[in-house]
Amino acid sequence: MFKLQVNLEGSVVTNGTINPDQSDSEGNVEQFVGDRRFYILIIALVFVSFAALMLRGIETYRWVAAHLPLLLPLAVTILSILTRASGIQNIESVLKMSNDIAIGIISFDFWAISASRTERTGRIFVNPDTMIDGEFVIPLLLSGLIIAVGCVVLNYYGFSTQRAKLRWLFVGFIASILVYVAPFGILEPAHSANELQQYSVLIPYQDPSLTRIAPRFLKERRLVRFEGYVEGTTSDDARKRAIERFLSSADPDQVMGHVGDKVVIRTQEVFVAKK
Repeated sequence: MFKLQVNLEGSVVTNGTINPDQSDSEGNVEQFVGDRRFYILIIALVFVSFAALMLRGIETYRWVAAHLPLLLPLAVTILSILTRASGIQNIESVLKMSNDIAIGIISFDFWAISASRTERTGRIFVNPDTMIDGEFVIPLLLSGLIIAVGCVVLNYYGFSTQRAKLRWLFVGFIASILVYVAPFGILEPAHSANELQQYSVLIPYQDPSLTRIAPRFLKERRLVRFEGYVEGTTSDDARKRAIERFLSSADPDQVMGHVGDKVVIRTQEVFVAKK
């Protein structure tokens, strides 16, 4: 009688004898399928790159050179994906690319923090003609860290169903893409040295927590914040930048107020002087 059994390791047993050839052939087929996906991905990337160079080679090169810092996350993401390309076999593994995108985002955030420290105003120069305002540096860093941590949590969280897992992985994937493209949406023309001028700004304000102590004496009194070095294209621009810098510091907190209570800035009384 012909007997067929399968052992725990997946090898075929015929009449009590293990048939390793069939087991090895199944493993070779799985390896071939994984390798085929990897080679298809490489060929597709090469084809797309070649087509872009042939159609708009010079324009593409100039655009890439002008936005090279913003494309750094893309290069890091592609390298991270290629290291595990053979493991991308289903929709779940595709959605887990959000981890690779998050790695690229973090690399850009570190660069942005370093670049902003070289400018007194905190601006980030992507190229001589384009910049990112310094006020966006911290939000970009925080959003990148949140996305990175969130993607890791989503990958290892024990969801009750596979459908719920895929749904949340999709949310993380879309969020990581949005954070990646965000810097392209906040680019603005860089102001030349001739356009920017230096101003000194006096910002009058009142502290309600102090006014309550001696209302008759302090009601009409003003405290003053002095910003000695403020760049701006106009006096109104310098006034706006000085007030934003003041509010971003810890000084606007009321001396004897509750946590989060701010002083009252007398915007109409702000004095701006060109240096």
